[in-house]
Amino acid sequence: MKTAHELFVKMLSAKNINKKHFANFANIPYYTVAGWKKSGKVPSYAMVLLQNMPTPKTVTAQQLIDAGVPRAIFWNNNLSKIVPNDIFIVSTIQRAYNDFIIDKFIVFFGEDTILAALMRHRDKLSDALVHAVTQHIGTSQVST
Repeated sequence: MKTAHELFVKMLSAKNINKKHFANFANIPYYTVAGWKKSGKVPSYAMVLLQNMPTPKTVTAQQLIDAGVPRAIFWNNNLSKIVPNDIFIVSTIQRAYNDFIIDKFIVFFGEDTILAALMRHRDKLSDALVHAVTQHIGTSQVST
């Protein structure tokens, strides 16, 4: 199965990395990664590797919009404001929880980052919300 090159490029951009950095992380020759543009396809294993790459400690709303999260759910109108991941995750989930958003966050941040944010800010969240998010993460098809 192959994934469209455009999605791969958007995810690279959203994570604020380039093809060379990805190639080094994945231990794939750069010319192979660069060659995916010509075919317009990216192997599905590359998307899995990209999802598992560490995310930066901070994020902007624009990075998530670039990764396919709808702009309407963001609590912060300043799309370029840099916010720590855990604050961004918890604040967004509090205001706009749904399975679609959690799936997008899993792809962008990874399950571990989301769960760590929930645990770090447990006192600010209802038990029902934490349970709903953790249950969805456990059953999500996006999980790797």
